[in-house]
Amino acid sequence: MPLSAPRDSKIAVVGDGFGSLLVHATARYVGFGPEQIRIYGTSNTAIGAYQRLAYNLGQTVLRSESESHFLPADWPTFAQLDAWSHRSVRPLLRSIRRRYNPGVPEILTEATVVQKALGWDEARVPVRIGWLQREQQPLPHFVLYDEQANLVGRAKHVMLALGHGPLSFPPVLARARDDPGLADRIVQAYEAKRYHRHGRYVVIGAGIASVNEWANALDAGAKVISLLRSPEPDEQDLNTPRCFFEALGIDAYQGLPLEQRIAFLGRILKGTAPQRRSWREKVERGIAEARFEQVIGEIEEVGPGPAGLRLRIASRHGPDPGWLDVTGVVAGTGFVKSTLTLPLVRRLVEHYKLAVEDGRVVLETNCGVPGLDLAESRLAMMGLLANSVVPHGDTIAGLKYVARRFVADCARSERLRLPSLPVRLAMQLSLAGQTARALRRLQPAEQLS
Repeated sequence: MPLSAPRDSKIAVVGDGFGSLLVHATARYVGFGPEQIRIYGTSNTAIGAYQRLAYNLGQTVLRSESESHFLPADWPTFAQLDAWSHRSVRPLLRSIRRRYNPGVPEILTEATVVQKALGWDEARVPVRIGWLQREQQPLPHFVLYDEQANLVGRAKHVMLALGHGPLSFPPVLARARDDPGLADRIVQAYEAKRYHRHGRYVVIGAGIASVNEWANALDAGAKVISLLRSPEPDEQDLNTPRCFFEALGIDAYQGLPLEQRIAFLGRILKGTAPQRRSWREKVERGIAEARFEQVIGEIEEVGPGPAGLRLRIASRHGPDPGWLDVTGVVAGTGFVKSTLTLPLVRRLVEHYKLAVEDGRVVLETNCGVPGLDLAESRLAMMGLLANSVVPHGDTIAGLKYVARRFVADCARSERLRLPSLPVRLAMQLSLAGQTARALRRLQPAEQLS
């Protein structure tokens, strides 16, 4: 059962998604007791938000490698767990070639095992935090309030793990969604949707979400028009180059001045076209059946049409495609990147006069919030909030990297004695064993390359 407010703790996590689970698991592993950790959020499971988005997108595997898992220590990797669970060396061979992709059901299964075994739900206070206040007396700490300004607890160290902001739409589509007659035909890739067998759909973008939607629409028997602003999207498996999933790459990135980090993000966090076998085969089959085509341009006007919508497309790279009659539009444009769309962050920025650059709060290299983050009482951010410091901050690997640094700092501040190696090994092996047994009940996910 979740806890009731108010509650005091050594560590508080504001948010109840993957980030909260990784902070909680790491803190338990290094010796923080269950009564010293609090999770603030209204979801009754740490996998809920991601599970909903993955289902809406039709995602079956993760882009990242086998290091992306929820066990506190690195070993065993997810490929090793998969190999042990299904008595097969194939996951190991794929992992050696950096071609292993954990399945979404398997990852969610492991997260559920870790959540239950380490008492994540028992640490959760089911309220949404609306404000936190820095206090210095008698010792530096934070006071947390809910959205109705009720006191819900105090914590010495706080991690803001608020997840993504609102879904992003091109302005012309955002305006069209205000029209009740058009709104149902304009969706985001991460929203629930259903394709009509004989429909014709425009999918905007060439990133991972858009490519998923190409496959989903083609599988349903529909026609797809891939709409790209640029004729040459980059080919890249991950949302950042793979070297930035490693500690050396992160350190090199953090060594750049903020202006260069922001400019670099603008280059690497753009639509990418991953080369994956099953997607390529579906698109090739769609082209052969005259059900897939690509158009270069941007939507400039939206209105009702005989098929549902009529779009006017303009291009900067050649003749304008003109008007298209389609059943619907799917925007694979991700999430609004500005952290000011998150009410709690916006209030902190306004009250504490935090520096903001290109919509992102300027953070220290340890993801701390300048002016509020102290060695003896930390305030840090993770996820997309921290990707000016950790470029893959919204991936499981990036969340784990930030969680470990944060918890290690908290442990040093509290002069926490690390549990003995046998104790930590027993916890890790117990979690790995429970995960392996749960994975045996699942059909292994089909790899995509």
